[in-house]
Amino acid sequence: MSPDELLDRLCQKPFKPFCVRLSDNATINVLYHPGAVVVGLTKAVMPLEYVQDGLGPKLVLRWKTVELDQIVELLDL
Repeated sequence: MSPDELLDRLCQKPFKPFCVRLSDNATINVLYHPGAVVVGLTKAVMPLEYVQDGLGPKLVLRWKTVELDQIVELLDL
């Protein structure tokens, strides 16, 4: 997957949660703020676990670095 394809999905207005399916069939759900995903030229840092902050927003507890060429598809949730 190209960085532009992933960025296009992240920048959709309004943001729609989606699932990233990887070549090993693992999945990563991007449920909340698109700013939780950092996209580079060949890799993306993706959120794995969220927590509710006392003030209300969702915070990311754990991340995973993924090679963009391992992303097979983006699925609606």
